[in-house]
Amino acid sequence: TTKATITYLTVIFKNLLTLLDRFERDALTGLLNRQSFDYRFEDLLEHHQRNPHRAQKSDAMPWLAIIDIDRFKSINDTYGHLFGDEILLLTARRIQECFRFDDLAFRYGGEEFIVILNNTDMAGAQLALERFRKNIETYDFPTVGLVTVSIGWSLVRPNEAANSIIHR
Repeated sequence: TTKATITYLTVIFKNLLTLLDRFERDALTGLLNRQSFDYRFEDLLEHHQRNPHRAQKSDAMPWLAIIDIDRFKSINDTYGHLFGDEILLLTARRIQECFRFDDLAFRYGGEEFIVILNNTDMAGAQLALERFRKNIETYDFPTVGLVTVSIGWSLVRPNEAANSIIHR
């Protein structure tokens, strides 16, 4: 029957979406993962290369920020990996809370995260990143206490290779 077919297709579609979500997301933090970053960042660069007039008409460009939890190895060594995982999870939550819904957040690897700030100028990017840095610095993490992060950030130039932007 038509109803049974629709139900069956809905279940298949739901399972497919679940698989795609698992492929794109970091299991611990729920943020987009490194593979997803590679794919989406290349798409972002290609989009800006296809639309060069956009960069000339607006100061609002994407910015790439790499966030690194300071002395993370020491946290793991002192408190254990379970508490290290808790720091990663809580940092990811703070990232989700501090940045806008159209900014993209990724767990890049280990204790590193990447945020792509979309449609902002240099002052806006600096303000958002400093607000996040202070948010982490003043957050009292359970058991561990205070933690800090270091952040490096750069303008995403449309005609530049992804690895050059990340390296900078």
